[in-house]
Amino acid sequence: MFTSRGVCLVALVASTAGCAASESDIAVSGVAIAGRWTPPARTRAISDPQFVPVVDPPRITGSCMSTCPTMVWGTCTDRACTGPMTGTVEIQRYIMSRWGFVGAGGNYTCRRNSNPASCDYLSVHSIGRAMDLMIPLAGRDADNTLGDQVANWLIENAEYVGIQRVIWDGRYWNGSRVNNHFSDISSSADQHVNHIHAEVSVDAANRRTRFFTMGAPPMTCPVVCYGNAAVRADCSFTDCAAMGQVCVPDPPRCAPTEAPAAVRNAGAAIPAATRVGGLVRYQRVAPARIFDTRMAATSAQLARSDGASSGPLTGTRTGTFAAFPGLPAGATGVWLNVAAVPQTEPGFISVYPAGSNTDTSTVNFAPPLPRANATAIALGAGGGVTFRSNTAVDVITDFTGAFAPTGMGLRTVSPTRVVDTRGASPIAANGRLEVNVRAPAGARGVVASVAVLPRGNAGFVTAFPCDQPMPVTSNINHGPTNVVANAVISTISGTSLCFHSLAEVDLVVDVTGYLVDAGELSLQLLNPLRVMDTRNATSIYSGRLGAGQIVEIPVSSIGGLPADPRAVLANITTVEASANGFITAFPCGTTTPNSSSLNYATGTVSGSAVIAPLGSGRLCVFSSARAHVIVDLLGVWVPTPGSTPTMMMPPPEDPEDPGMDSGVVGPAPDASLPPSDSGVAPTDGGSPATDGAASRDGSASRDGSTMGPPAMAGCGCRTTNRDGRAGALGVVTLAMAVNFLRKRRSRGVTQGFGPKSQ
Repeated sequence: MFTSRGVCLVALVASTAGCAASESDIAVSGVAIAGRWTPPARTRAISDPQFVPVVDPPRITGSCMSTCPTMVWGTCTDRACTGPMTGTVEIQRYIMSRWGFVGAGGNYTCRRNSNPASCDYLSVHSIGRAMDLMIPLAGRDADNTLGDQVANWLIENAEYVGIQRVIWDGRYWNGSRVNNHFSDISSSADQHVNHIHAEVSVDAANRRTRFFTMGAPPMTCPVVCYGNAAVRADCSFTDCAAMGQVCVPDPPRCAPTEAPAAVRNAGAAIPAATRVGGLVRYQRVAPARIFDTRMAATSAQLARSDGASSGPLTGTRTGTFAAFPGLPAGATGVWLNVAAVPQTEPGFISVYPAGSNTDTSTVNFAPPLPRANATAIALGAGGGVTFRSNTAVDVITDFTGAFAPTGMGLRTVSPTRVVDTRGASPIAANGRLEVNVRAPAGARGVVASVAVLPRGNAGFVTAFPCDQPMPVTSNINHGPTNVVANAVISTISGTSLCFHSLAEVDLVVDVTGYLVDAGELSLQLLNPLRVMDTRNATSIYSGRLGAGQIVEIPVSSIGGLPADPRAVLANITTVEASANGFITAFPCGTTTPNSSSLNYATGTVSGSAVIAPLGSGRLCVFSSARAHVIVDLLGVWVPTPGSTPTMMMPPPEDPEDPGMDSGVVGPAPDASLPPSDSGVAPTDGGSPATDGAASRDGSASRDGSTMGPPAMAGCGCRTTNRDGRAGALGVVTLAMAVNFLRKRRSRGVTQGFGPKSQ
């Protein structure tokens, strides 16, 4: 019998079930339990907070031997079929080697989804991210004694390994539904009594999860390694070799005591808001680049505080702009996209009505690459908007919309994913994608969060109505690797919104609302107001959000706001993330949607404009990994006087078929080139920073820096390879480890490591 040795690192189950005892790999066979697979309480407790994004295959665009919906089985020929992915194969081999009774089922077939209700889509097997693990039968029913332990292990370690779905014995588990993972399979569907269907995430398929970087999931108490020393959570140590482990060379970094999640400060109060102007509605303007401080000729209208006629902003030089071209009559606010091109230092830009001030931030940046963000700002003194930076930076600003007493109002929807090209084809370099945003009748525009997943090159993406020429502006600037998101407000043509990309990228679009003419919601702009900063001990929540934690912001209780707010316009920023992850802003009282508002990476300060509906006046914020979260409120949408706003529309229902949970919708990606005269120069805004730690934004000086949790990447004991070689090269002597730990203790550092990170 093969038994996998555990790795020494922060245990996956430490925060919910303590240290897991060593598991028995094979139990007595031959017990079929009546009814469906029922995971034990321990497994459910570990499962509840986990989150693994579910990414599905696209609609079928090729040809299939099968027909829909009467006969779904039969092979297909489709350009999206990839063949088996390396990560899928390696996970399947590990499971089969650990549990000797598991047989090999199919892990790749280019075919339809097996549920007739979803047979217009490919199966997850078709894109190489699904495996069938064959389990011996107990008579003619599921052998729960054998199959249950494998299925339970898959969901207990879903985040670590990268498991997005598990189907077994009449039930399936969905990684994207926090605290609500389990569903029953309908009686007409395949009950999966002789095999476990397991789907892996995009990261797992590409060998990017901790299973591949740090070894098999841990089965021992939390320890990490420094040379040959296994360092426990309390910074005491033993010899890794005595535990049968091989160490990787990374010193222990024992963090100060930190709560496992952000803590609600019952007595904390959010400062009152300051309204600027009255209720306003959105009007489209011809997109225009209003200034670029890198070019004197295009930034002369930016009035610098020191009287200069050109040059970047600095810590002592602000800029105010008031000459907005095509500004509608009576307009009191503008929709801008602001890009920062750093000089030599990290920093942040604050944008606010001229004549006022703010402690909020709009764009955080770090050299060498630019970063951009969208914002709505009320016009201040002289009809101007002021730009302030704490370090030298060039600024590029695009003007794409205005807010005036007349125009389009907002109709909110529960955040809904309408396209995800990761399961199909990316946008080619200089390519164009037309997205069906599923607009209801009467909608003239869309509000969405758009995430760009680069494929190795920096660039930018522009959103625009498909019946209009592509403007010489940008919505999202990105680097060669990190995922970047931003809010987009745009008019549409019919039900379509088009995207052009300079570089090859994948695109994810989550719709949060539509723009309509009659009634609905109007916007009340505010002087930007910081409503939460978890770095601050006096904030409504303090301490980094835990992986999978949801916090509630009571927006309707903030003083100075109009009555009955239905949605917010905010800027959300993350700092000191323990792992790459994302934020989802959504209405409280609803299930966490399969969507994202902001993507962030370790070592960076990330921010994005967010337009999100409220639930009973409350905004809920979910973080997939441990991170400080800052929320700045820019405005609220309230019912237009005399109107009856449409109730928030729910997202499309989750198909019951476990193999197709929330498919890519809209037309197949269009890789056609835009008109030759509509290209944008690569110097547009560049792309946002992908490395380097940007300085904190406006409130950094209030609480100083904090020490983060231990950096786990590349740190920990790893199992040996099958031929006995070490899983990682290089060791440091135990004497060095002892000396290091003694020095740490002499400085008073005795606390253990922080909780697990995704």
